[in-house]
Amino acid sequence: MKSDYVHVYISTLHFSNYLEIPLYQVQLRSWIQGNVSKCERSLFVFDEVDKMPAKVIDALKPFIDHYEYLEGVDFRKSIFIFLSNSGSNEIAQKALQHYENGKIREAITLKEMEDVVIASAFNTEGGLKMSELISAHLIDHFIPFLPLERRHILLCIRDYMISHNFKPTDERITAIADSLQYFPKANPIYSSSGCKRVAQKTELFMSAEREKDRQRFEGFQDDDVL
Repeated sequence: MKSDYVHVYISTLHFSNYLEIPLYQVQLRSWIQGNVSKCERSLFVFDEVDKMPAKVIDALKPFIDHYEYLEGVDFRKSIFIFLSNSGSNEIAQKALQHYENGKIREAITLKEMEDVVIASAFNTEGGLKMSELISAHLIDHFIPFLPLERRHILLCIRDYMISHNFKPTDERITAIADSLQYFPKANPIYSSSGCKRVAQKTELFMSAEREKDRQRFEGFQDDDVL
């Protein structure tokens, strides 16, 4: 991501004022044209699109439409990635339905989830609401992020411990997993925050355990002196 040809835009930072939509559209077109003119294989990542004012993202339409060249530049070689939480509740509900029907997670098809994501992104507040990018079928793929189950969190904790040279016993992993939040209340199988808080929770646990070990070691030394 440190490449000069990878460009990241964060909605709450770069497009935070709903009164500046026309300005943002002009700026966005200028940024895209300028960067792709330097490198046709540029990568553009738009994060928090659900928090972007509606219609700002439509400024991209000429660049991701099916034109061979625009002002001498081939934009078809560039990649545009839109990250959004749109449809997260609907995705979780769909995944829960599969779970309650006894179906494995891997049985969920991309097609059924795409329909959920598209409908939510197009109809709810956010950068893609009533967007021409969707209505003109210019977004190639809608990739859903399924909610992580508790078993995935256990693996995240285990991997973090191993990467920090800390022995991952079942007891330790369970203790950390129990400190996190899960949903729905009636059947809490999904992590409310994915693996985002695993590092902080595991660091806190490991620090406490190391402090206990240090105190035990000092206690042994005091006993030897006596």
